[in-house]
Amino acid sequence: MAVIGAGMMPAVRWLVCRLVRNAMNAAEIKSRLVENAAVIYPGIYLNQLRGESIESQCQELLAGGIRNIVINFEETELINSIGISILLGVIESVNHSRGTLVLSNLNASNRELFEMLGLMSHVEMLDTEEVALAKLSGRVETVM
Repeated sequence: MAVIGAGMMPAVRWLVCRLVRNAMNAAEIKSRLVENAAVIYPGIYLNQLRGESIESQCQELLAGGIRNIVINFEETELINSIGISILLGVIESVNHSRGTLVLSNLNASNRELFEMLGLMSHVEMLDTEEVALAKLSGRVETVM
């Protein structure tokens, strides 16, 4: 195992630092608060590491009193089985806290995957983040 230090060649030290920084950033999940809701952006690939980060953020939001959460999948191209499993845990946690979770901006393949897995009966899926936020704030009713 390489130790980052002065004795390393500059190019190797730069590469090791970059790899460590990228590994740490791999689990960073963007989010923002909007009025009475939080929006979470999983990124391109929802795997175990990113799923655990989402789960942790949701737990913090729920503990802080935020009960409306939107997960915006606009950038998400791929969701693996562990990511889905963790997402099921998030759905359960939000429901247990008497909160509302809405999934938005799903591409066709991810929407089809969630439909095949039966998630439609456990969580609402809306076309856009804007529609989801409007629904959560009570400004818009969704026609089913």
